[in-house]
Amino acid sequence: MINPIEKRRIARHISGRSVIVKSSHGERAKAVIRDVSIYGCSLVTDASWMRVGSVVAIALSVERSIQAIVRWSRGGVSGVEFLRPIPDAEAESFGDT
Repeated sequence: MINPIEKRRIARHISGRSVIVKSSHGERAKAVIRDVSIYGCSLVTDASWMRVGSVVAIALSVERSIQAIVRWSRGGVSGVEFLRPIPDAEAESFGDT
């Protein structure tokens, strides 16, 4: 298992991809992925329900979503950690949209 300090050193890819974020209670909001790594991403959104500890689904498309937990949230930006790491190639492709 990689410790939190090592996770911060993992490559982050700049993005700008628009997504829909869904809460476990059914709320939905538009968001933009600011940057992404294999372990998580930062989301820019005006969703007032994004709270630390909340579980969310990031809908990348109709058939693909990623489950994550909100680790921090302030000033319209939230950092989420994916429940399962994604392949680096997928994280890198977020910047291609």
